[in-house]
Amino acid sequence: MFTERETEVFLEGLKAPRKVQEETLIRAIIAPNVGSRFGKDHDFASIATPADYRRAVPIKTYEDYRADIDAIVLRGEQGLLTTSLVTRFFTTSGSTAKPKYIPVTSSFTREKSRAFGIYWSLALAQHPAVARADIVTNFSDSGESLKTPGGLPASSESAYWGQVTAATQRRARPIIPKVVARTKDTDGRYYAIARVLAEETFSGLMTLNPSTIYLLFQKMAEHAETLIEDVRAGGVSSRFDLSDEARAYLTENYRGNPSRAAFLSSLGSLVASRVWPALKLVVSWRSPMLQPYLRLLEPHLEGVAGRDYVSMASEGIMSIPVAASVSGGAVAIGVHYYEFVPEELIDMPDPVALQPDELEVGRSYVTILSTSAGLYRYNIGDVVRVTGFHFGTPIIEFLHRAGNTCSLTGEKLTEGQVSEAVDAAARQVGFQIASFTAAPAAEGFPRYILLIEGAFSGAASLESFRSFFEKELTARNIEYGGKRSSQRLGAPEIWVVKPGEYARRRERRVAGGTNDAQFKQTHLTRDSRILGELEIIERLA
Repeated sequence: MFTERETEVFLEGLKAPRKVQEETLIRAIIAPNVGSRFGKDHDFASIATPADYRRAVPIKTYEDYRADIDAIVLRGEQGLLTTSLVTRFFTTSGSTAKPKYIPVTSSFTREKSRAFGIYWSLALAQHPAVARADIVTNFSDSGESLKTPGGLPASSESAYWGQVTAATQRRARPIIPKVVARTKDTDGRYYAIARVLAEETFSGLMTLNPSTIYLLFQKMAEHAETLIEDVRAGGVSSRFDLSDEARAYLTENYRGNPSRAAFLSSLGSLVASRVWPALKLVVSWRSPMLQPYLRLLEPHLEGVAGRDYVSMASEGIMSIPVAASVSGGAVAIGVHYYEFVPEELIDMPDPVALQPDELEVGRSYVTILSTSAGLYRYNIGDVVRVTGFHFGTPIIEFLHRAGNTCSLTGEKLTEGQVSEAVDAAARQVGFQIASFTAAPAAEGFPRYILLIEGAFSGAASLESFRSFFEKELTARNIEYGGKRSSQRLGAPEIWVVKPGEYARRRERRVAGGTNDAQFKQTHLTRDSRILGELEIIERLA
């Protein structure tokens, strides 16, 4: 089969990453785009080696490409970044509320499709009890395509691939139909999904973020009695906010199953591994930032294998897992062209960029991506850590976004967003906040804890401040608001720090060797240890 051959080629290429990298650069990226305006401006015709490429094209960010991309979005101009036609856009919010439009060409979709095919070929070969057609995937509707002013379709990447899957799948209908997945109300959607799955048999669950699966299991436990009764009687309870179409679908397709209801009732609790004995594999991202969710899932998935998914963004593919139950995968050489800058050097004017085979185990790097769709030497902002090598190619795991950012479940929070939200909320309630830091909770359901030191009083005032803080943060980061409304992220806690604690912390750092003039107070950190470094006098959970 095609995917098996491609998988063999990919695995063989991991033994010679430098050779595959150079071939990919010239064949897939440089040669096809010599005639584009970007290719002419950067003399692609004279590029014959990776060294030539580094000299011709500096490392760039999305903002460096925005003018050309806007010309395609707004006016439909072609030939700017690529010789081939831009056929559509993948939209993403990135790290700000202002959306990005990622150009998509036919070669780019082929490259991504090839990567997905390689992933599933490896996964199914290593988990033979899993059938590709029996994997539950679409837990929510990712929306429809819209037309840009320039006339090209634009949608989230997940919406695009969802449409492709629907057109090519072998099942008569998806396990979770779109009419259910598009339910707006979070409780209603997850209950309706649980209602569908309660009478289905499947061998795999797949979602990018494990928080989605955990929330499903939470809703099953919360509404267990109602769910079992619906399975017994048929249809769906009227207590949930569902569309007429979703309710009609559930009523028509699930008309009552007393024997299944009796089985579920006999379990005592609806633990996934017992509810679905055929479930053998759960696929989701497994990066260090997502470990709290994975730990919460463990009691539900006894005996069920876990596997990391392709590390990817709308801009491209970063790595393909080659083994189960670990975080990370092999750099996806041959899919795109990859370079890596040591994390500590990324803010230098012209940082050294390394080839995959030059990376060191245990070190962290920022990924620099080049694709056939017109993003050349693109700083995607992902920080990855090398955990080992597969043949000659590094295994990398995603750590976080470059800079002072944090992302527990895809919200991509930035320090600037937190600072602005705290300032605005404090002004609205009359607080005088001298110092503050947001950090992820060290345990329990993923959420942020905001440490504040200053002049304020009363639990009611803290509650009001928290409400304004969430409102202001959501206004600055739409993904944060989305994760909160979908219940994949818990409400932030406010911890009041004893006056003078931040100053004492600074003194401790300086005594430990930190230059006092270079000491910077961090307003957002990924390191939960700060929660134990300061004395807390009040908590609003």
